[in-house]
Parts: sequence; structure tokens; C-alpha cells
Amino acid sequence: MTQRDHFAQVASIYESLRTTDAAPVTTIRQLLPDHPVVGVDVGCGTGRYSRLLGERLPAGSLLVASDVSAAMLAELRSGLGRPSLAPLLSTAEELPLRDGSLDLVTSFNSVHHFDLGRFLACASRVLRPGGLLFVYTRTPEQNARTIWGRFFPGFAEHEQRLHSERALRGAVRRTSGLVLAAMRRFRYRRTSTHERLRAQVEGRHYSTFSLYAPDELVAALDVFLARLPGREVPWLDEHLMMVARRSRLRGAGLPASRKG
Repeated sequence: MTQRDHFAQVASIYESLRTTDAAPVTTIRQLLPDHPVVGVDVGCGTGRYSRLLGERLPAGSLLVASDVSAAMLAELRSGLGRPSLAPLLSTAEELPLRDGSLDLVTSFNSVHHFDLGRFLACASRVLRPGGLLFVYTRTPEQNARTIWGRFFPGFAEHEQRLHSERALRGAVRRTSGLVLAAMRRFRYRRTSTHERLRAQVEGRHYSTFSLYAPDELVAALDVFLARLPGREVPWLDEHLMMVARRSRLRGAGLPASRKG
């Protein structure tokens, strides 16, 4: 199953199966100016984080919500209540936005679906000098410590797309015009039930589950539920947010223009 096929399949139930964390959005807002800004949320899916971020931006701001899945954007449009949120069907690596036109670029739990080097080059291109890039993700090490990595057979082994902190740092270092500003860590205490966890697996709430053969997934789910300690299951969830800044030096290392 391709990435687009997976998200087309889960689009209608996606928001009911996923958790949206306010902490990274609050952090982003604290690092932005108080005047109106223009930005893009790349790999927005159904717009969970786009809406949360859009609600916190200064009045008069514009946030583009970009995704490669038409089905996910259709879900976003159906619940769209803010005129300052603009859906855009686009890949992460070829955003049809003007050079140096944005104050911020964000990506929440989606960068592992991108070509990292090309995405960062595109972000550098569309950001104006001093503009900020925020990438909220999970590293392979953090993934292995989740409830899924600890108890679901083969979960960490199937998921080979996540980037380590070292890989993210190196990719920024190699991207002309971008400078690493910070690495911030987030930890959340989660609790769930067997029923909720089963629904998340059966609904493919992580694209990792689409990497399993159907029979393999059914068998792994049975083992997973049998391994869980009790009906109410607590665990600690971890994420990393990379913050990078576009160089303020006019024209310094500016990537070749793709869109005027």
C-alpha cells in the first residue's frame, strides 16, 4: 500500500484515532513575533495541528495547510472554520510558494514521509531571512520506547523511516541557508484501554501498521493485547522538536528559485 493509499483509506477516521499535543504549538507561538505572520504547515493531514496553530497566531496571520493527500485535505475543508487557513495540495519537497515569502514552516509528525534533504532545501527557499522552521517528530529511539515499540511485535523494526536527532542535525547543517537554533524535547504521560488501542491498530492510526501484511497485523495485535499490563495502560510518550532559522544574510546560500 502506498503512502497516498494509506491516508486516503484512513482520512475519514484519522482525527478520532490520533492525539494532538498542544505543547509544541504553544512553544512555537512563544518564539514568533506578535505581528501577523505568513506560514505553511507541511504534511498537515486533516489539519489537526494547522487549526491549533492557526488559532494561536496573531490576528491577520495566514497559514497554508499543505498535504499530498487529497482525501486528507477534503476532511480539512469539511471542518474549516477559519478563513486564515488555506488548504494546498502539494508535496513537501516542491511547495508552489514564492521564494522568501514565509515567516514560518512547520511539520508535525510527518517529516518521516518526506525526502528530508529536499524538504529542508524547500523550506530554506520559501522562508524569508530570520524565518523559522519547526519540525515536530519522534526519533527511532523514542519510537522504540513507546507502548507500541515495547509491546507490539515488530513495530520498531517495521518503522525504518524515522530520523535520529543526529540525522536531523546533519541534514540542517548540509542545507544552504538554514541554521540550527534548538532541539526541544517533549514528554507526555498517556493512558489508554485495550479497546482504544485495538481500535487504533484496526484503524491504522499509525502508517506503520500499513507496513504489515494483513494476517501479520492480526497476529501481532493478538500478541500485543496479551502483553499489555492491565486494562488501563499507562506509558510515557516522547517527541523531539527541531527549530531552525533562515540565515539573515541577504542572499547567503539561497537555493535556486523554483517559483517566482
